[in-house]
Amino acid sequence: MPVSLVFSWTNGGYYFRLIPSADFDEKKTKGILYRVSDGEDDLLYESDGWYSFNVLVSNDGRYLARRGPWPSSSSDPEKTPAIVFYADGVPVRTYYVSDLIANLSKLEYSVSHYSWGGPLRWSDSSSVDHFVVATVEGKTIKFHVRTAEILK
Repeated sequence: MPVSLVFSWTNGGYYFRLIPSADFDEKKTKGILYRVSDGEDDLLYESDGWYSFNVLVSNDGRYLARRGPWPSSSSDPEKTPAIVFYADGVPVRTYYVSDLIANLSKLEYSVSHYSWGGPLRWSDSSSVDHFVVATVEGKTIKFHVRTAEILK
């Protein structure tokens, strides 16, 4: 079941809060980015219509990357978002499962869903722009959170 979640940059200067609707309809989920301040935190923008258990917030709060929805077994890998990038709350790039997995027979299926890879994580403790994700093919893909590009 979706629950309210908070994701922040490691220094805590910005955080993104996801609030699911009472009926757990993903399209009604509200996401809010805040800047931490001395008084009441500053609301920078709102985003809606998606839910994720894995969101990364850039150090300046302008950029987000999130894992797509947990794909159901019937989800087409060519139409199922794997990672979505945002700038100031607006989607700027989507990588679909088939963009990241060359051999779709490697997808790991359960009775109801499939997995294409692990969680998004910063590439190291000092990284402010790069994150990585490990795939079911054993690859580690590195991304630039601001440009949404795959890095070689």
